[in-house]
Parts: sequence; C-alpha cells; structure tokens
Amino acid sequence: MRATTVSEMPVNPGTQLPEVFEAYPEARAVFNRYGLRGCGGERGPAETVGFFARTHGVDLDTLLAEVREVVDDADARRHAQEQLDADTRPRLADSIYRPFFLAGLLVILTVGAGWGVLLLLKIGGGGSFTGVTVHEVNAHGHAQIMGWVGLFIMGFAYQAFPRMWQVELPLPRLALGSLAGVVIGIASRATAMMFTGSVWALPLHNIGVALQVVAVAIFLAIIITAFVRSGQRIAPSAAFILTALGFFFIQTLFSGWHVAMLMAAPTREALLEQIATYQAPLRDVQIHGMAMLMIFGVGLRMFPALFGFAEVSPRRAWWAYGLLACAVLLEVGLFLAYRATESRAFAGAMLAPWLMLPAGAWLLIGGWKPWRSAGGQGGADRSRKFVRAAFVWLFVSFGLLLAMPGYLAAYEGVFSHAYHGAIRHAITVGFVSMMIMGMGAKVVATLNGLDTRQLTALWGPFVLVNTGCLLRVTLQVATDWTPGAFPVIGVSGALELIGLGWWAAHLVGMMIKGRRTAEECHEPPPPYLAAYHTVGQTVAWFPQTIETLADMGFTPIRNPVLRRTLARRVTLAQAAAIGKVPLADLLRALNGCIGASKQAIDPAPRCEGVCSACTSGCSNG
Repeated sequence: MRATTVSEMPVNPGTQLPEVFEAYPEARAVFNRYGLRGCGGERGPAETVGFFARTHGVDLDTLLAEVREVVDDADARRHAQEQLDADTRPRLADSIYRPFFLAGLLVILTVGAGWGVLLLLKIGGGGSFTGVTVHEVNAHGHAQIMGWVGLFIMGFAYQAFPRMWQVELPLPRLALGSLAGVVIGIASRATAMMFTGSVWALPLHNIGVALQVVAVAIFLAIIITAFVRSGQRIAPSAAFILTALGFFFIQTLFSGWHVAMLMAAPTREALLEQIATYQAPLRDVQIHGMAMLMIFGVGLRMFPALFGFAEVSPRRAWWAYGLLACAVLLEVGLFLAYRATESRAFAGAMLAPWLMLPAGAWLLIGGWKPWRSAGGQGGADRSRKFVRAAFVWLFVSFGLLLAMPGYLAAYEGVFSHAYHGAIRHAITVGFVSMMIMGMGAKVVATLNGLDTRQLTALWGPFVLVNTGCLLRVTLQVATDWTPGAFPVIGVSGALELIGLGWWAAHLVGMMIKGRRTAEECHEPPPPYLAAYHTVGQTVAWFPQTIETLADMGFTPIRNPVLRRTLARRVTLAQAAAIGKVPLADLLRALNGCIGASKQAIDPAPRCEGVCSACTSGCSNG
C-alpha cells in the first residue's frame, strides 16, 4: 500500500525529481527512457519535472501523462519496476564525460595554461614576444585547442547529445578509445614540437597527428550516427553542432599539416612564410568555426532551459547560422587569397566577414536576452554569470578585430603580434574558457545529483580568470607602446591559472562525490541493518526507512540535500547517539521496516574508528 496518493502529492511541472522518485520510485523508468539514466544519482538531479522536459526536449504533457500512468495503474507500475530491475548496473555511457573532463583539466593545468604562464614569464623577462620560439607557442596553443576545448567538446557531446536526441550512445567503448587517441596525440605532438630539430621529432609529431585524426573521425562517426538514429530534423541547433563537428575534423587535419610544415621548414624565411600564410586561418577555423559554432549550437538547445534565457525563434537562428558559417569560410578564404595575390582588394574585403561575425552573434545573444533577470531555477544558477561574461568577452574580441586596421595604421602599418594576440586571448579565454567553466560547473553538478544552490557560487575562479584575462588583453596591447608593460604581463597568466585550478578542484570534487554516491547506490543491500551501516547507505538501499527515521525524531532525513551529504558519513550508531535514541530500538525499527529476518544488533559491528559515538552493542569499542 502507498502512503502517498496522487491527490496528496500531484506530479506537476514544478515538482522536484527527488520528490517524485521518493514517493513513486517506479516513475524513474519513465525519465530514464528520456535520457535521465545515470544522471543525478539514485535520487535524481535537483531539478523540476518541467526543467527536465525543457532540457531533454520532451513534450511536457506526454511526460506527465506517462508518469501519472505509472502512479495510477498497477500494471504500468509493475512494468516500470521490471524495467528498473533489469537496468540497475551502471554503464559506461552513464558517466563517459568524466575521463574526458579529467583529461582536459590535466592538460589545461600543465602544458596548456601552466606552460602558458612560463612562456609569459619568459616573454616578460626578455621584453619581447619573439623571446619564445614559434614551436613553444604552438605546443601551448595545440594543448589549449585540442586538450582543453576539444576534450570538453568530446566529453560533453558523448554525454549530452544522445540524451538530447533521446537515443543511446552508439559504441561507448569505442568512444572511450577516442580519448586515448587524442591524449596520446597531444603528448606526442607537444613533445615533438619542443624538440624540433631532432631526427625523431617530426615522425613522432606525425604519429600524434594520425592518432588524433582517427580519434576525431571516430568521435564524428559516433555523434552523427546518434543523430541519424534519432530521426530528428536538422533544426538550427543541430546545424550549428554538425557544422562545428565538421570544422573540428578540418582543424585536426589543418593543424597537423601546418605544424609539420613548420617543423620541416628548411630556412627561417620558409618558416615565417608558413606562419604568415596559415597560422591565422587555422586559428579562425579552430576558434570561430569549431568552438564558437559549437557553443551557439548547444546554447540554442539548452540556454533557455538551463539559465532562463528567452527562446530564439527558428527564423532568427537560421539567419544567425548563415551569417556565422559564411563568415568563417569568408575570413579563411579571403585571407588565403590575399596571401596568394597580395591584392589589397582581398584584404579590404575581409571587413565583410568581420562585420558578419558580430551581426550573427547578436542575432542569437540579443534573442536570448541574457541581461534580463530570470526567475526560477535558471535565474538563480551560479553558472549564469560565467555565460554572461563570456558574451561580453566575445564582443570585446569582435570590437578589437574591427578596430585592427585603424590600430595598425596608428602603429605605422606594421603587423602587431601583441594586438593580434590580444584579440585571440579575449575570445579563447574570455569567451570559450569562461563558457566551459560555466557549463562545466552546471553539467557536472547536475549529473552528480548536486543542488547548485547548496554549492559554492564560484566567485573566486570567476573573478581571478576575468581579471587575468583583462590584464592580459590590456597589457599585451600596451607592450606595443611601452616596454614597462612586459615585466607585469606574467601576472595575468598566473591569475588565470590559479582561477582555473580552483575551478578544476571544485569540478573534480563534484565528480568524486558523484562516483562515491553511485558506488553506494549500486552496492547490494545486506540482509539486515547493523550499527556500522551509514544513514546514507540505509536510505539508498531501503527508501522506505526514511519515514521510519523521521518518526523516531530524525526529521531532517526528509531533506534530499542532507541525505546526499551528511547522511553518507554518519553511521546508525552515531545517529542513535546524536538523537539520544537507544541503538537497539533504532535497529529493531529499521530492520522491522525492511522485513529483515534478523533484527538484532550485529554482534561484531565494524565500527571503523567511530566507536566513540556508539552507545551500545559495540564489542570492538
């Protein structure tokens, strides 16, 4: 018999998923069919039914009807329970994002941002941006693009896209194998670039390129297969995502060829010619084509649900897609044509794609209206400030790009490495990295069943990375006019690295907590409860004990957040001592609730260092 009826606890768009699953555990099967499986732990993420429907693209009325059918109909309830019983073991696809995110964090904190800080200190000490070799810069840049941006794109795509499209991830083991190809490729290529000139360097680099090409091809094949299996039409969000995937593959080939040509350059003149012709187009493909289009594609699908932004109309989104995709192709094509012909007409024509970029971006961002306050779950989210700041930095980079002809004229027409680098830094760190930080904090918390309202607001990392980015952009431009800016430019990189490290530690902490929770939830329940079992284990194994504990005075156990935190560390013996309840009575009540054949206290409980909290029944004390 159920203690709660539909009339007493209606399932509506505002009902929290943990509340639904506590009252109607079988309803989990409905949500699993629409992509919840493996997300949020045993009790589900701290979000509402309506929020789930929006983020997963499920018709709300259909979802509510299926849930209520399980609640009201005994046969539907039994069938749902059979589905849950047959699908209890954790699967690789349920948490495939973790190794990709962890690898991305390792890369950004070492050969990415970590190595970048050392390069900045070297530049600052030497008072020149030519104080480091192009191979050192490219090793750092490749780690940033492929190891930071690329791995986060792959991890997010494997985890989220099949769920968005309501299909299973195809070939998850092969998907995990693509991680090895990318990581080994990064290590091989970075090592080769650092030892350019050695007889083994170029072959090692080319091996790394081959591994990455294969890995990215596997990634594209799996994601495109998932989309095809979904049977969905190509909406604007999908068009952005699929185009970004195409640029991902192009940049992998382009980067491998370009760096190989640099490493094999026979003379300094040949090296400089290769850089002058192909370095800028490569960065345009990587940043504007791969990263920016991917962010906008994901944003069209998820920003309104996650952060309370306004919806962008399909017509407006398609116009944005056309402008942005054409802008990337034009800026690459026109620049290569200019380098091939030295015609000023092609150089002047580049103003067109530079205007199309902010115009297309504004169609989306202006449609989202991120500056408006948003109520509900999305408006209060801590990640919202990261997304807003990312938009600001995107337009800062566009403004610097449009101002570049005037700046170069004021700089006596000489190409400025410092100014060009400032543009790139504004978009790579200010826009792309800030967006990764915001979305990463949001996604990892949700996947691990953590309520972001109970977590740190992440103001520290937010302020440090934004301050570092601001100093880097301004000081880098200032070096064109005063050598006094060089000695302090390394401070900007140090601030960014500290902020990223702080954020990374928080992200890893959430993953560890989620993994422990998953292990607890999938550990088989014992035949009876004993003093050494934790309260968290007790309610995870036997949800019906929640009310028994509450009736005995432990009313806070009804709080889902408390069950995910403190309850996991408190044993039943400790709980009895805290609540001044005889341990024998507590165990007898709990074992009676679960119908255990043995209701006595375990004669030799494994106190494991908590004997000071035991009040009785502890032979090890």
